Amino acid sequence: MLYYIVKIMAVTAIRTFFNNISTEHNDTIPRDEPIIFTSNHPNTMMDPIIIGYTCRRKLYFFAKSTLFDYPIAEWFLKQMQLVPVYRKEDDPKLMYRNEKTFTKGYEILKQRKAFLIFPEGISTGDRKLSEVKTGAARIGLGAEADHNWNLGVKIIPVGLNYSKAIKFRSDVLARFGKPIILSDFRSVYEQDEIEAVHQVTTQIETALSKLTINLKDLEMEEIVEALETIYKQELAIDLGMEIENKSDDFSVTKGLINAVEWHYENQPKTVEKFKSMLHRYQRFLNRLQIKDEFLDPASGSVTFWERVKAILFLVFMFPVYLYGLINNVIPYKFPRWYASHFVEYKAEIAPWKMVAGIVVFLIYYPIEIIIFASITGSVFWTILYILSLIPSGNFVLKYIQRVRDYRQHLQFLSVFYRKRPLIYELIKQRQEIIDFLNTCKTEYMSAVNLPLRKQA
Repeated sequence: MLYYIVKIMAVTAIRTFFNNISTEHNDTIPRDEPIIFTSNHPNTMMDPIIIGYTCRRKLYFFAKSTLFDYPIAEWFLKQMQLVPVYRKEDDPKLMYRNEKTFTKGYEILKQRKAFLIFPEGISTGDRKLSEVKTGAARIGLGAEADHNWNLGVKIIPVGLNYSKAIKFRSDVLARFGKPIILSDFRSVYEQDEIEAVHQVTTQIETALSKLTINLKDLEMEEIVEALETIYKQELAIDLGMEIENKSDDFSVTKGLINAVEWHYENQPKTVEKFKSMLHRYQRFLNRLQIKDEFLDPASGSVTFWERVKAILFLVFMFPVYLYGLINNVIPYKFPRWYASHFVEYKAEIAPWKMVAGIVVFLIYYPIEIIIFASITGSVFWTILYILSLIPSGNFVLKYIQRVRDYRQHLQFLSVFYRKRPLIYELIKQRQEIIDFLNTCKTEYMSAVNLPLRKQA
C-alpha cells in the first residue's frame, strides 16, 4: 500500500515539475517477462521515477548502499522496492555484500519481474556517459545460467534526455531501446564468462550512447549549445523535420553532436575558426543585451495586431496573475532558493527542487485553505478556492514568460532604432555563421556518406 501511495505522489510531482514527459517504444515492453532496465543517470531521484512511470512495469530499483545508512531510511527504501548496491568508491570493505544483491536480482528475474539499474554507478548531470559497469550483465547472465537459459531475461536500455535538467517546467524524453536477449550469449558464457559479460556490457554502452544526447568530451558542450540556439531550427527545416516533434528534435540534436565530434577529430582548425566567429557574435549579443532569436529570419516579424494582443493579455490578465502570485509565490520561490543555497551537485538540483516543492506545498496550501475557509465560512467558495490554487500557479509561470518575451521584444526594438548599424552588423555576422555551418554540414555529410536531404 505504501509503495502505491508514494508512487502516486511521485508521479504527480514529476508531472507537475516537467512540462512534458515523452516516450518512445515503451509500448513494445513485455508485461510478464523478466526485464532488466539499464539507463543513463543524469538526474538522481528524477530518473527512476520517470522510468518507473513510463515503462508500465512495477519495478525494483538498484541503488547505492549509502542511501540505506539509517534504519528509518533503510526500512522506507525497502518498502519502495529498492535494493542496495555496494560500490567500491563508497567502501571497498563492504563489496562482499553484493552477493546478497545479486541473489535478490536472481529472485526478481526468476519471478518474471523487472528491475532498474543505472550501470554508470554515478550521476553527474553532465551530457556525458560515464563508464558502464558490468553489474547488469553479470546479474542477467548469472540468472539465465542458474536456470539453464530458460528464463528469457532481456536487458532493455533506456535513454533519458532532458531539455534543461535542472529547470522547472522543462521537457524530458525517455527512449526505450531494442532488447538485448541474454540467451543469445549462452555459448560465449559457457566458454568464457568474463568475455560474455564484456560483450553484453559493450552492447549496453553502445545502446545508451545511441539513445542519449551525450558528448564524448564536455569541451564540446559550448559549441553544441550554440548550434542548438543558432542552427538547430534551420537544420531541422533543411532535413524536413519538426522541432516540436520530440523524436525529430532528438534526431537533430544527435546529428549536431555527431557532426561536432567528427569535426573535433578530423577538422580541428575548422572548430577553432567557428569558435572565433561564435565568440565574436556572442560578445555583440551580450553588449546589446538581445537574444539570437530576434535576428532569426525564420522567427518572423511581430505584426501590429500581435503586439496589441500581447498588451491586452498582459493588462487584462494581470488580476489573475496577481491572484496566482499571492497564493503561490512562496511555494514556487522556496525550492529554487533552497537548491541555490544548499545543493552542491548539478545532478541533485532538480530532485531537491521537487522534494522541497512537495514539502512546502503540503504545508503552505493547507494553511491558506484554513485561513480562506475561516474568513469566508463557505464550503462552496472554499472548494472553488482549492481547485484554483494549482491552475492559478501555472498561469503565473505563463504570464511571467509572456512578460519576459514582450520585454525582450521591446528591448530589441529599442536597440534596433537607436543602434541600427550594430544590428545590421550582427545580422551579417549571424549569416556568415550560418553559411559557414552549411559548408561544414555539406563536408561532413559527404565524408560520412549521409544524404544531403531527408527523402520523402
